[in-house]
Amino acid sequence: MVWTKSGILKELARLHQSGKEMSYNRLAKSRQSLVSAAAYHFGSYRRAVQQAGIDYAAVLRRPRWTRKNIIAIIKSARRRGDNLNWSAVIKRRDELGKAAFASLQKRLFGQWVRALQAAGVNGDDVALYRRWDRNTIAFDLRQRFQDGEEMSSGALQSDDPGLHAAALRHFSSFDAALRAARLDPEKIRRRKIWDKSSVIRAIKSEARSGQSMSDTRIRRQHPALYGAAVRLFGSYTAARSAAGIKFKSRRARKV
Repeated sequence: MVWTKSGILKELARLHQSGKEMSYNRLAKSRQSLVSAAAYHFGSYRRAVQQAGIDYAAVLRRPRWTRKNIIAIIKSARRRGDNLNWSAVIKRRDELGKAAFASLQKRLFGQWVRALQAAGVNGDDVALYRRWDRNTIAFDLRQRFQDGEEMSSGALQSDDPGLHAAALRHFSSFDAALRAARLDPEKIRRRKIWDKSSVIRAIKSEARSGQSMSDTRIRRQHPALYGAAVRLFGSYTAARSAAGIKFKSRRARKV
């Protein structure tokens, strides 16, 4: 990819909003080309970050987000009576807003509604007050797809009636909403419907291939399987255990 100044600034702003750790060393591990291009075009990575409207000092002292501190922030906001719907929290520039974006990371919750549920907040009640527009609908559909959730119209109507109704209200059809989320309706219709038995079969099949059964490999190479495992068993580790697959991390093997 050939980076331009505007493209660099947009990507840096997007990563910052998504809760990505923006320190030079941390980002260089996953986005070396972006970091290098930023330093080349702006004279230094720091200047590029500042040009993107990001407080570089805040980037350096930004804490690593954990499930525990996100839950604590949500509970505190709930006690204050803050509006916890997605449209409201993403407009905030405080810790609640940052926690909302951070919660989208797959290592944490993957979805804001799951973070709410972990904090004891009924996601469905909050969803009743969501203010939908075409962009938020497309974002939520895309996020649901990336998490390995069932994407049929019927499944969505059952799991998230607010999102389903908004998709039909703002687009001419459910297929049109899927296309706006950069999803192919035909592929969605042909997509595998997971249940616990099919997840276990898929994990056993992967184990027979002789490749690593680590969380990282399955998440990267088989996101649909990984998402279904988390959704149906609570975690990929639990699904792997249910399939009778024994696994030791590299760190455990060295001990």
